[in-house]
Amino acid sequence: MPAKKPYHRENLRRDLLDAGREYVRQHGHHGLSIRTLAQQVGVSPGAPYHHFPDRRSLLLALAIEGFEEMLDGAEQVRRSTVTPAEKLSRMGLLFIRFAETNPFLLDLMYESELTSPVLDPALLDYQLKGHFNLRDHLRAALPGVTDDEADLRVIAFWSAIYGFSSMRKKGVIRPSESAVPTVDIAEAIVARATLAALAN
Repeated sequence: MPAKKPYHRENLRRDLLDAGREYVRQHGHHGLSIRTLAQQVGVSPGAPYHHFPDRRSLLLALAIEGFEEMLDGAEQVRRSTVTPAEKLSRMGLLFIRFAETNPFLLDLMYESELTSPVLDPALLDYQLKGHFNLRDHLRAALPGVTDDEADLRVIAFWSAIYGFSSMRKKGVIRPSESAVPTVDIAEAIVARATLAALAN
């Protein structure tokens, strides 16, 4: 066990989040506890409660950091000079790559006690931001589309992207019963989802 560190209010929260992120990366969020993180960062069991009153607040902070990372990537896409259609594609690929490198964090963000049976309002806000980002790019590519049609097309696009990421993580992406893809098909999936979203 690491030697106990003095409790410094200004950096303990960051230490706990870093340790929590690493724990989730290795093991998922189910076994994560505040006591476990206190041991890992070398502080007393009560010290983390100055920053996280309970386990749920810690998990929520970790999920929000994941969403903030994706929003940072989305902002880079927004600022790029490529066409709106290409921006939509890049948004889809951005999510797939995030899912590849952060599978357990993605579970926490989208399929955990933070989302079921009731979606946490803070996470709903981030999901809506993601939806509106996609809709902005789609409407820029299809200027005459109505709001309802734009929303429907975004949902179809998102379903393809999220569904692909989820199925691949579970190992069920197979061209036949015995074969697995020998190449990364993410870009091809995104390209087809984009074509479908922008079809006349």
